[in-house]
Amino acid sequence: MQIAESNVGKTSKKRTGYLPTLDGWRALAILGVIFTHESLHTFGPFNTRWLYEYGDRGVDTFFAISGILICSRLLEEESQNGSISLRGFYIRRFFRILPAAFLYLFTVVILGLLGYLVVHRTEIFAAIFFYRNYTRLLGRAALPNVAVFTGHFWSLAVEEHFYFILPALLVFTKKRFRVPALLFLTALVLANRAYQLRTRPWLTIRWHTDIRLDALLIPAIIAILVYGVRDKKPLLRAAKWWPLVLLVVISLIPVKPSNWQIAAMSVLLPIMIMGSILHPHNILGKILEHPVLRYIGRVSYSLYLWQQLFVISHFFTTKPLGILQQWPLNLGFSFLCALASFYLVEKPMMRLGHKLAPPATPGREDLSAADTAPSSADGKTPVLT
Repeated sequence: MQIAESNVGKTSKKRTGYLPTLDGWRALAILGVIFTHESLHTFGPFNTRWLYEYGDRGVDTFFAISGILICSRLLEEESQNGSISLRGFYIRRFFRILPAAFLYLFTVVILGLLGYLVVHRTEIFAAIFFYRNYTRLLGRAALPNVAVFTGHFWSLAVEEHFYFILPALLVFTKKRFRVPALLFLTALVLANRAYQLRTRPWLTIRWHTDIRLDALLIPAIIAILVYGVRDKKPLLRAAKWWPLVLLVVISLIPVKPSNWQIAAMSVLLPIMIMGSILHPHNILGKILEHPVLRYIGRVSYSLYLWQQLFVISHFFTTKPLGILQQWPLNLGFSFLCALASFYLVEKPMMRLGHKLAPPATPGREDLSAADTAPSSADGKTPVLT
């Protein structure tokens, strides 16, 4: 996402697509996913029940981040270069997503061949070609230990489908028709989900792209609307406190498979995240930009991939990998594998992708040679331009 660092209307020449606030959100999202995949834990008078029940919203948070970030960066590329390069976009996405994902799948296949895991060739094929969200249950019965180790590829499939829809829409649709087109697609998703919820069990459709795509479409709409605002000062004033308010509201909305609840998350989460981007110097922004959260956010993709191998306690009565899947060692091994994946595969491949297809605005300083703007935690306000 393109930003210009400003202080009382004065704009710096340094430009960057990196927003440390988003790393904080990624950290909270992946921690939510981990705790909803784990069993309940009690520590004296405290327990992890709330995280267990609400952590599933971590995936919705990832969707909101992707919708905002991908759309904003494509718009910035169009603004700077006069057009959007689909070739460049897909090269960067290829090196960003596939190498780390394929490393994980290769490991699962090897463990399956060695007899440690139950792995079905159909699920691996579906994960490779990103339609895993339509092949949730495999084998002769819906056994809890069948296909679980690639189950999280459902969200990657939804993201990949979005990557085909949004760039094409931005390239082939005139600017004034973009928001109406996205609203039309969103309306189709809402209508389809309302119908499907009446006719089919939630657990059989909850991972389908046609059921969950509004979680990416609506953030893209918000990104287009905010990007198009020339005078951001009224928006900045309005956004001063809404992230904290929405954070409370979202935490109070019950977790139920209802159309209104899913739609509400698709709207409220990206508005909350956008507000924190516009005001990173508020207390929420300062928390999100804490070095620990930022670091976890940077490795969140690899961590999302590898936690599925270890943090699955409530799926099994026995542990296929033994002590590696027992708390708290399972959390430690998730991080160890994620760090190895990040530094040995994910980060080098991201750098290669940026080298082959340089983005319109540089990302983190460790991915390109361009200077990065200072962290927004220094009190300067990032303004989407």
